[in-house]
Amino acid sequence: MNEKYRRILVPHDGSKFSKKALDEAIEMAKKFDSDLYLLTVMDALTVAPPTFYAIPGAIFDIKKFEKYYLAATSKTDLMLRNEVSRCKEQGTRADYEIMTGSPGDTILEFAKKKKIDLIVMGSQGLSGIHKIKALGSISRKVSELAACPVLIVR
Repeated sequence: MNEKYRRILVPHDGSKFSKKALDEAIEMAKKFDSDLYLLTVMDALTVAPPTFYAIPGAIFDIKKFEKYYLAATSKTDLMLRNEVSRCKEQGTRADYEIMTGSPGDTILEFAKKKKIDLIVMGSQGLSGIHKIKALGSISRKVSELAACPVLIVR
């Protein structure tokens, strides 16, 4: 086994850019016999629709927020399970995790905790109303601050 890239992290938000990054990571994992880690970071501020946060003077409805959060987490969990299955069908070991927090910081913390050797990520993420977890400027932050190499896929 080549020791160079034993653990590869792929931040994944469901965008076409993160799918391309995963394709690249799968190819690398085959070559280096690596373990793949897919990570989705849920930003709590963008889980509910913008109208949920936009009512001035409204009392924050935690029960309603939990419904939005659980729905988003459930949808994300299904997406990641499908991507892990795709990895395994192509002969690579893969696992996934869903975390909540600031995407850039959470990716960097996860990479440090798991002793990641390489981060492969898309150049941009989802945008607009569907912006549950965005990459774009996050890829810049990660590439500047990560302790390991970062491959940004377009």
